[in-house]
Amino acid sequence: MTSKNKCKKIFLLAGESSGDYIGSCIMKGIKKKYQNINFFGVGGPLMQKEGLNSLYDINEFNIIGFLNTILNFKKLNYYVNQIIKIIIKEKPDIVITVDTKGFSLALAKNLKKAFKIFAFKSPLIHFVPPTIWAYGKSRIKKWKNLHNELICLYKIEENIFKEYGTKCTYLGNPIIEKYLAYEQKTSDNKLNNYSSSNSKNINCLLLPGSRNSEIKYIFPEFIKLIQNSHHQFKNINWIIPTTKTQYTKILSKVDDMNDYSIKVIILEDNYEIFKNANVAIACSGTITLELVLFKIPTIAVYKTDFLSSLIGRLMVNFKNVILPNFLLGEFVVPFLFQEKCNHVQIKKLLYNYIKNLEHQNNLYKKHSKKILQNMNYMNANSINFSNNAAKMISNLIEGFNR
Repeated sequence: MTSKNKCKKIFLLAGESSGDYIGSCIMKGIKKKYQNINFFGVGGPLMQKEGLNSLYDINEFNIIGFLNTILNFKKLNYYVNQIIKIIIKEKPDIVITVDTKGFSLALAKNLKKAFKIFAFKSPLIHFVPPTIWAYGKSRIKKWKNLHNELICLYKIEENIFKEYGTKCTYLGNPIIEKYLAYEQKTSDNKLNNYSSSNSKNINCLLLPGSRNSEIKYIFPEFIKLIQNSHHQFKNINWIIPTTKTQYTKILSKVDDMNDYSIKVIILEDNYEIFKNANVAIACSGTITLELVLFKIPTIAVYKTDFLSSLIGRLMVNFKNVILPNFLLGEFVVPFLFQEKCNHVQIKKLLYNYIKNLEHQNNLYKKHSKKILQNMNYMNANSINFSNNAAKMISNLIEGFNR
């Protein structure tokens, strides 16, 4: 049996919804390379749909914030040890981690030690390295020479990592390719599922994040915004896109708000909402990039526990922390952090957006186009993340010296 025909054991780990999507794109590419594959590890519904046997619930790893990390240290350390035991037992052809940076870092460090003890080794590849452009370049030292390949999603990151003597490769961006594919699919087919019969109505997206902690701190401000905007914004449709995991929880929080025009949807099943949205208020993260690509005037927000916010102020470069602002090199998306993330401040920015909606629409069209140019995506066929990732993974598997 040739190496290409032999069943490939591939371990993948993604601990949050954005990583779940990236992981599913990686798996799609790998499936084109190999016919006989055993995917196992940790992932969400999208990765499981592609054939992943998820050993644990993805939500167990979806932890953010310094205080939450400290409180969950014992649990996360337990999972590191358990996963290492599984990897040593199953002996995968490659270990792939996606985002979930703190956990992925601990896993890689301890795996390297386990490889020496148990006389087994496997190539390690990590997608989505630390956002050193927002959280400090000193973090790069921890990742240097740890993986066989480190893969970034933004072209500009290659040079940033290179400055610090660390190889990081740009293979394309699955979020941008998703946007381009959707634009092409719908260019001649105007979607009206969320279009209002009243042209004066405004569709406002409220995206509170996918983590429990984000919903805990941010969503109450969204509720207050809706309740306190009823008279000023009578023509607003409030639409809350969320994940399958969080859908029931979000729905229960707005169940008794029948006096307001609120619709809770699962974003994965209703991606067309981006084509019919007028404005958005979103938890800081990858979603802000998607919103700008779709030319939706956006307000970014974030709120967390006191300790995490205090440490964040010391460590975070707030100039770069909002992804579209970093990629464009200018202050495009306003950001309300911690005490400023309240319904009063959000309402002020929202009012200014709605009052100048045509102007904002024109600005965001320019921003969207500039991002595509900066990421080498003006030619839609120039890059294919899934294929490029699969090719690199295949080369690592076939060329690895065991």
